Amino acid sequence: MSTVQATSATAVQDLAKNLIKTFDANSDGQLGQDEFGSFLSQLMSGIQTASGTLSASSQTATPGLQTLSKGPLRRDLFEGFNFDREQLVEKSAKDAFASLASGAGAVPATKAEAESWFNQNIKSGMESLGHKVDWVQGDKFQFSNWQGSWVVDFVRGADGPNPSFSWQADPAGASLT
Repeated sequence: MSTVQATSATAVQDLAKNLIKTFDANSDGQLGQDEFGSFLSQLMSGIQTASGTLSASSQTATPGLQTLSKGPLRRDLFEGFNFDREQLVEKSAKDAFASLASGAGAVPATKAEAESWFNQNIKSGMESLGHKVDWVQGDKFQFSNWQGSWVVDFVRGADGPNPSFSWQADPAGASLT
């Protein structure tokens, strides 16, 4: 019985660490009021809609973010993502981006805001999952992983009236017109 309690306590501690890593936007190791508010918003959305909840796994083989079982809770912020399948953040840069962007909140409205937002909210998380970010310029970034190097336009409609997260990827070095 004490083994079960110790395992349970460890699982709770691991989950708490992963939640802090996921919602700690400024990487200070603590959740501030806005960060905690983001966590509560996602938690309440998960309770209200079972179609998109974080899977609370006690497995800790891969440190970092929990895998989203049905995708981000704020589907309305995204365009062109399939959240009806398991999101594999360690294998797919697109899934990693979606997971991190969902936790970061609103879509940046301008290209200048997008670059700052990406560097603050997305870059370190993607790199911790094995997707090296080579550069960020406005609403575009280049990443390299086992799939190769890709340039991604991640905000559709930046500087326009209704921007959304998108994933328009081209191989790095491709001629973009």
